[in-house]
Amino acid sequence: MLARGRISTARAWSFAALLGLSLSLRALSAADGKLPAEPKRVVVPRLTGSIQFDGELNEQVWKKAAGIENFVLNETGKPAREKTTLKLWYDDEALYLGFTCVDDDIQATLTNRDSKFWEEEVVECFLAPKQLEHYYELQWNPLGAVFDAIIDNNLDAKGKSKSFKGEWAYTAAGMQSAVKLVGKKNGTAKHDKLWQVEVRIPFKDLQVPTPGPGDVWRANFYRFDRTTGKPVEELSWSPTWCGRFHEPSLFGYLEFAR
Repeated sequence: MLARGRISTARAWSFAALLGLSLSLRALSAADGKLPAEPKRVVVPRLTGSIQFDGELNEQVWKKAAGIENFVLNETGKPAREKTTLKLWYDDEALYLGFTCVDDDIQATLTNRDSKFWEEEVVECFLAPKQLEHYYELQWNPLGAVFDAIIDNNLDAKGKSKSFKGEWAYTAAGMQSAVKLVGKKNGTAKHDKLWQVEVRIPFKDLQVPTPGPGDVWRANFYRFDRTTGKPVEELSWSPTWCGRFHEPSLFGYLEFAR
């Protein structure tokens, strides 16, 4: 992908993805017996500003970021029990994410990198800067632990995942993140209230240069939310309408603004 130029490789991939979207959706509909809504889209602003990695999300630059507030049950599209919001922006070197998870029962014990955080509570980011079949899976849990992997997904002719494998040895070496907890988990309140994650993902870690204006990536954002005595909620920004997160044909679109 070229950062500048009349036509970039990223835009070529974007046009190809848009061309194949209708066929993929029809194929997935036929396979699963229901018609999913068109994948979500968000325009990510290009901003300049310094931040302190403390999970606060209180710097001025976060107030100018794009916002996503409609996380829903991934399989059905129904409203979530607790609210999840995400802010996004980028600069010359990195993509920035800011999650806020309302949570009255924060469940997290795992601290080792690349643990199975989805067995407790976690937020996740899947990024496909180029091919749908090749993307990055990044996760952060309420204790500040990190998961990072590269996924290769074997898609059939209709765009549905047949199988996938992960490169677990991959490490996003330049990525920075911080978590803020509000609640009994950190001793600041009698009851859990929320947790926030502040993330910087260098484009270098994704093996791509800075996106140019109008470039489009495929991406999705997820959350596992657990509350004692209630069903686990698997939440997403752009639902895959099934019990799997790894359906890249139904990932949303990140459009990079000027």
